[in-house]
Amino acid sequence: MDNDEHQAAPPSVPPGTASTPGYTVPHRPDGWPNWLGRRPMNNADRAKIREALAAGLPDGPLTAPGPFLCYLTIDGLDRTTDPRKRIRLRGRIHAAARVAAEGRHTTYHATDCAVTIGIQGPDAQERINQLRAALSALIAKHGWTTRDEPR
Repeated sequence: MDNDEHQAAPPSVPPGTASTPGYTVPHRPDGWPNWLGRRPMNNADRAKIREALAAGLPDGPLTAPGPFLCYLTIDGLDRTTDPRKRIRLRGRIHAAARVAAEGRHTTYHATDCAVTIGIQGPDAQERINQLRAALSALIAKHGWTTRDEPR
């Protein structure tokens, strides 16, 4: 007999558990995986963002009292050709958006060339300005363009 056929699992691993993974992905009650503790954006929210982008900026000033929803769109992300670098840049944008939002309701829509971040609340415009300031070095370095879209 060959010695390879009778090798046992290391003594620290109980018998019968050598082939089971050491981790499991938690699931939400609705069946989605709970990777980051939040639910994926639904199609209705994506449609709202697309409609807001297509409509452009409003003609007059915003006169209704809050809560407001303001968007910041960053264009030009497709200029980075390295996929790993593009993922890291998107991660930095997303992290800055989470810090600027500070627990407020946010929307996040990304395409190959642009990222649109929406923040809702009575101080949404100030938070968008904070986000732009946090990303100003990246925006200048990579030659991205930004545009605001308050609603």
